[in-house]
Amino acid sequence: MDRTIPRDPGGQGGRLDGESLGRWDRSTAGDQAATRQRPAADFLAAKRPRRAYGDKAVGEGLVTLPRPAPGASVSVNHAIQAMLNTHALDWSRTQLSNCRVYLMSPTGRFQTWCRAEGVADVDELTTEGVAGFLAAIADRGRGPGLKATTVAKYRTHLRSLARFQAETPGYGVGLGDIDRIRQPRMPRERVAPALTREEERRVLEACSSVRDRLILELFLATGVRVSEMAGLILPNLQLTARPPRIAVTGSVHDPDCTKSGRPRQVTFRKSYGGLPKRLLDWIRVERDPFGRCPRQELFLSAVEGRREGQVPTALGIWGYERLCERVSLRAGVHFSPHVLRHTWATRLVDAGVKPMHLMEVGGWSSIDMVQRYYTVNDEEVLSAIAAASA
Repeated sequence: MDRTIPRDPGGQGGRLDGESLGRWDRSTAGDQAATRQRPAADFLAAKRPRRAYGDKAVGEGLVTLPRPAPGASVSVNHAIQAMLNTHALDWSRTQLSNCRVYLMSPTGRFQTWCRAEGVADVDELTTEGVAGFLAAIADRGRGPGLKATTVAKYRTHLRSLARFQAETPGYGVGLGDIDRIRQPRMPRERVAPALTREEERRVLEACSSVRDRLILELFLATGVRVSEMAGLILPNLQLTARPPRIAVTGSVHDPDCTKSGRPRQVTFRKSYGGLPKRLLDWIRVERDPFGRCPRQELFLSAVEGRREGQVPTALGIWGYERLCERVSLRAGVHFSPHVLRHTWATRLVDAGVKPMHLMEVGGWSSIDMVQRYYTVNDEEVLSAIAAASA
């Protein structure tokens, strides 16, 4: 039987023909055998630097697999890939990729744990075993002591596998009672205080290029998420409208759907009233001075960092975060794109914007989120009370 296996549903990659379940399982087994020959492949290894978890080269996309025969054993990787195939439409590209890296990366903790415990078939994967795995990677005394959020992600992906098993016969039942594994204890809120007005000024003055300053000003003026900034395209800029605004219709994860599921329009804070015109001038002259880039994303890789003839690429989430890190060092102010979003929300609340309006332009689903993003400033509170007519 001929089978077509698109490794990249988005059309970026090629296709492999004639793959069968046996060959696919043998190929993944070969990857695991090669991984076993590498040093220090231990699921209890020390924490790794950020963005160094798992093998980012693990194959992506839909893999066409035959349904397992009644009574036949199915490998763990086969079951995971079958689950990913099932969610190809309702999960975002990022969610699919994260699940694949967490559960299928040959160098990831889950796969190394499976090899250490001899778990090859999905029938050998049990709730007791998974509970032991999660406890081991969370143990700060004898294990790596991973963050509760990281352990929770493993639990979430494995619960998805358990739901798939319950809905799809032939893929094991060992995780049927996985819900009895408790959610790791985590703080209810992560504090990301807004910048003070003085810190906001220092951050902007520390920018080393016009592009960098425009990026940070756009974060502060509109409060968009970093994923939305990375997915912002030129047609969504309405800089000559009255008032000027940007249309947020998606993100780098899903160009057609925002985090809240609703498109929105965001105008600019009054403090950045001159930003739309400066953005227009920069787009016309400096964004792509040689006209080499066919991409529609607003911000591209820095001109000074390119070799002669090199085509610029769209700036991704990691690029925006690295930019904030560089400016943080020069300004002596620690911040991230998320802190800039908190700063935007705080400034608008202090200026008297109604919470309901802020909820709409911020892309939140409840008023409670507005309160979470607001950072109380003692000076602002005292000034407001002193100016009140009560």
